[in-house]
Amino acid sequence: MLAGIRNFSKSIFAKIIFSLLALSFVGWGLNASMLDLGTSRQVAEIGNQSITPVELDRAFQRTVQNMRNAFGPNFNQQQAIQMGLLNNTVQSLVSQKIMREDAREMGIGISDEKVRDAIFASDSFKNPTTGKFDRDRFMQSLYAAGYTEQEFIDGVRGDLMSQQIVGSLTGTVAVPDIMAKQIVAYRNEQRSGSFFTLNPAEFDNIETPDDATLRKYHEDNAPAFTAPESRDVVLATLSAADLADTITVTDEEVLEAYNQRIAEFQTPEKRTVQQILFAPNEEQTAKDAYKRLEDGADFMEVAKEAGMDSSVVNLGEFTANDILPDLRDATFALKEGGISEPVETALGWHILRVPSITPSKTQSLDEVRDTVVEGLKQYKAEDAMYDLSVTFDEELGAGTPIEDAAREVGAKTYTLTGIVKGQGLDGNKIDGADEINAKIFELGDGEESFLEETATGTRYVVRVTNVTPSALRPFEDVRDEVTTAWKAEERQKEMLAKAEKLASDVNNGTAIATVASEDGANVQQTGMTKRDGQGLSQNVNPSIAAALFSLEDGKAKSLQTGENIVVVKLDDVKAANTDTADAAPVKDELRQAIDQDIVAQYLDYLRDEISVSVNQGVINGLYAPAAEN
Repeated sequence: MLAGIRNFSKSIFAKIIFSLLALSFVGWGLNASMLDLGTSRQVAEIGNQSITPVELDRAFQRTVQNMRNAFGPNFNQQQAIQMGLLNNTVQSLVSQKIMREDAREMGIGISDEKVRDAIFASDSFKNPTTGKFDRDRFMQSLYAAGYTEQEFIDGVRGDLMSQQIVGSLTGTVAVPDIMAKQIVAYRNEQRSGSFFTLNPAEFDNIETPDDATLRKYHEDNAPAFTAPESRDVVLATLSAADLADTITVTDEEVLEAYNQRIAEFQTPEKRTVQQILFAPNEEQTAKDAYKRLEDGADFMEVAKEAGMDSSVVNLGEFTANDILPDLRDATFALKEGGISEPVETALGWHILRVPSITPSKTQSLDEVRDTVVEGLKQYKAEDAMYDLSVTFDEELGAGTPIEDAAREVGAKTYTLTGIVKGQGLDGNKIDGADEINAKIFELGDGEESFLEETATGTRYVVRVTNVTPSALRPFEDVRDEVTTAWKAEERQKEMLAKAEKLASDVNNGTAIATVASEDGANVQQTGMTKRDGQGLSQNVNPSIAAALFSLEDGKAKSLQTGENIVVVKLDDVKAANTDTADAAPVKDELRQAIDQDIVAQYLDYLRDEISVSVNQGVINGLYAPAAEN
């Protein structure tokens, strides 16, 4: 496959909701020339189209919600950003827009009738009893997925436009029958065999060789016994966390900080919400249902009569900020157990019920005092960090030794020895240890860094006081290690040599059972397996399946599987029947692979032809708070 395309699949509509005909090129990358939109406040501009902050946020929130459905309600926006889902969402939107821009330039249009037919054809929107399109299911599905009806329709229309282009590029692709059959025959061939494992205890008594042999092994395998270059350093660090421990706060400051952060300690009122949803043209039906509820009819019974099951009726628990804005006032005006009159939204007519209410709660200062004090100290420490860092930098710039400059500003100092590249700071729990380690190995012997800053805000300066070059450790210092390594290697050689001899006996006509018995081993059966190990007997190493497919019928070979050495023999070959095997999946797979290559090349072409600019500053501004929490 061509680089730049990681996946060619159904669109965000199909992925997130329902298997509609749609395409998305999520893996299409954004290169450096496409970034920076100047003073524009759009997320991206693609030809004559743009992606607005609202459009990105709605798409991203739909992605987050779907991840919550998969991983549970505690999955949050910060986790989604860390997983790269924000970037994927941007790329997905850009990919959709660039294909649609090309479709417009080519004059491709999709009628309302074709959009309707595509939606009506989706099984996801059909009533399971009648098999016909069910508007209630359609609207409820969109509501659950976070789409407005117009957003979804626009998405389907754009995807159908893109499909016409993709279809014109890939519609003539044909996979030769002979190619598909050869792949089917290769994949579906099955083989079975027998094997036994050598007894490792038989090779435990390897005698220790003389010094001359060990010394030669030491020299021949020098990298294994070579000490890496190491460095001794003086390090000083200045962090807000360290300063916080030295800071005191007054009761008045704590109370003021508590009042400023009061929103953090408030749990908003939550309401469990149920609904019965009617289509936009069913106002009277909704009113009749409400009248029945007023007269004492059971809410779930009325919902069932309206064609809604409990999974659709029970929306879950919401705060005022979580629920659909059009339903907020009606929902939060109800008492516990109350039922609303029909409420109109773009989705239709809703009758709402609030089975339970969890009141809002504010934690007292006493309950959160430790949190407030810690936060206040951290804030004051961070505020002091700037002035202290300036002073620290000035002292170092004036030639003051690291130790004295550190003492002046209250920084911590460390004398570290034997620091090895890529191994942190010798077990010391120092913030940014890996970053500091990398800086140490940028310096020469006797050199001192500038005042640097780690990704988490710790300032540091380091001086290399000694460099110990990489060197082969003296034989006498590593005699035991050399002996252990030599014995392990010799043991492995002896086991393999014996296994090859036993395999040769089998190949010369001795039954594998006889050979195994003479060696005190038991023969096991592999089971009839394919090349990928499918069909192997339980606890049989997959590498044995690979060995079976490298042997001629009736032949044996020795094989290492982890720490074990085995002798395996091919007993039976079952060729695939290409006349009866289903080649359709293979053809589809090959056709999709060819389609991907074609579309990938076309997208590369469009990237050069259609201007694309992505404003990373706007994206960072939208989600910076989430990224910092």
